[in-house]
Amino acid sequence: MNSSRKTKVALGLGVMYLAWGTTYIGIAFTIETMPPLMSMSFRFAAASALLVLFIGLRHGWQSLRLTRSQLTSSLFLGVLMLGVGLGTMSLATRVVPIGVASLIVAAMPIWTALFRTLDRDRPKLISLAGIIGGLIGIAIIMLPGQTQARPGAGGENVTLWMFIILFGNLCWSLGSFLAPRMDTPENSLLLSTYEMAGAAVALLIAGLIHNESVADFFDASYRSWAGWVYLVVIGSLVGYTVYTWLLENAPITLVSTYAYINPVVAVALGIIIFNEKLTANIIIGGLIVIASVAIVVAVESVKKQNPLQIQ
Repeated sequence: MNSSRKTKVALGLGVMYLAWGTTYIGIAFTIETMPPLMSMSFRFAAASALLVLFIGLRHGWQSLRLTRSQLTSSLFLGVLMLGVGLGTMSLATRVVPIGVASLIVAAMPIWTALFRTLDRDRPKLISLAGIIGGLIGIAIIMLPGQTQARPGAGGENVTLWMFIILFGNLCWSLGSFLAPRMDTPENSLLLSTYEMAGAAVALLIAGLIHNESVADFFDASYRSWAGWVYLVVIGSLVGYTVYTWLLENAPITLVSTYAYINPVVAVALGIIIFNEKLTANIIIGGLIVIASVAIVVAVESVKKQNPLQIQ
């Protein structure tokens, strides 16, 4: 890799770390005055529409066509991973500190590796140690009575909402596990486009069931609008575009470092912006999770030569 390419890769990694590490802040700002599920629905609808324009104008509108099997698989993965995974996150972020939420989500590669293990894909001993270490770290983070809810949570049970984030993360991991076994488009941007479309529809329906109002989405504060636009442009479009470029121009082990860098960014921003407190269980459990994820990502990336999905 020449010096020019190394510089571009370094800049790309920095953009990806910031884009995805700061999405937790974007979600927190968005749901301050916007309905959580509906705002995420419109986020994915906008990002999907912009990707449709980008792909159609660059590669031709014919390139947007999928087989019925590919369309079904893409929509299913979008509902499972983005719809459930980020839908639960948007609801839980009202209660759970964003630093804690990011550390729970950071364990996603561990769950994916665990699914592979249950599928008789025997992991290396060091990968198994990473899985066990990650489970221990998550358990420490989620110890009842240790984590304080965010201000304005209204007496909500923070432990319950941490488990809800965990459930959403398991759904995302299950989608990551199933994706290579399903008939999906080879173009990752095209797959993402239809995944976002599926998530947008599912989250809209869930928002309506949750008695959320479209009027409340539009009648939001400037800070919430800024957070929402940030999620669409930076979190969904810039972050994923840079990510796909990195996959083609950098080693997968290097690209996959986002899995344990992003939570560090989120925890730091949670402290700076929201004055979140670091308790002993968050520090100890978080360090164990990040170290375990680093081990699993390194081993699994080399083993599979396939990224462990994005946040």
